[in-house]
Amino acid sequence: MNNKSGYGVLWQDIGLLVFLLSMFCGGIVIFTGGSGLLLENGIMLFLAAVAIVLVTFSKDTAAFVAVCSQLIGYTAYKLFNLYANGTVIMAASYSWLVLPLLAVGSMKLFCLGRYRLETENTILKKQVEELVMVDPLTGLYNLRSFYYDIGRQVSYAKRNKLPLTLMILQLRYGQELQRVLSKANYDMVKQRLVQIVSDAIRLEDRLYSIDKEGGLALVLTCDNEGAKLVRNRIRAMVGEKSAFDKITNTSIKVELQIAFLQYSEDMGNDMISYKKNVEKELQYDV
Repeated sequence: MNNKSGYGVLWQDIGLLVFLLSMFCGGIVIFTGGSGLLLENGIMLFLAAVAIVLVTFSKDTAAFVAVCSQLIGYTAYKLFNLYANGTVIMAASYSWLVLPLLAVGSMKLFCLGRYRLETENTILKKQVEELVMVDPLTGLYNLRSFYYDIGRQVSYAKRNKLPLTLMILQLRYGQELQRVLSKANYDMVKQRLVQIVSDAIRLEDRLYSIDKEGGLALVLTCDNEGAKLVRNRIRAMVGEKSAFDKITNTSIKVELQIAFLQYSEDMGNDMISYKKNVEKELQYDV
């Protein structure tokens, strides 16, 4: 834990400790005040609780106004009884000049500590998400990893004058499947598809998960003719009756849109445009 996180926890703990202490003191005041001051002390505790609720929901101004109004009103009430009726102010009553401020202030301190920790956790979560390069569902490298790898693979292919082809696969009726199937079953379809495609390609070819709908990208170490063979092999394996069985009680028919494009040097080093050009070819796979 770094120093900033440590301070956040420290202030949160101090705020909670002081708040509990102030509530304990408020209970003692009510107990020692007796039945004669029970209503008065109960009202003061209730008003303090209202201010605490306001500060908990980040209504700091409203909480400050409520506490100040409470203290001013209570002071005016006690002074009026003192001079008009000669009512002696009990020593315990003076605690209500401090306890509301103490309770609200300590709760604000606790909320600040909690907010700081939540902010740090949110930042850490975003940083982790930015560093993650593996799709947790399929275990494949994700789109970020794809762009990181393909540039190097293209450079290697150009240096060694080797063919390289990018293939994109998408579920033809992916949105309909999402509406018909439960999330768990749809995830199983995506996992089964990854397994089928992995079995259809060679070890040196790369497979990536590029979106949440089940889209896949394949970097193939072959030309367009070789990519056609891969496409036909994938279609044949996906078309088998047992390809997606045991996912639901009824059979599921999965169809794919497949497009591919062999890399050429006139495409340059813009891998985003290269991927977009392949995706444009998907519309012709009907």
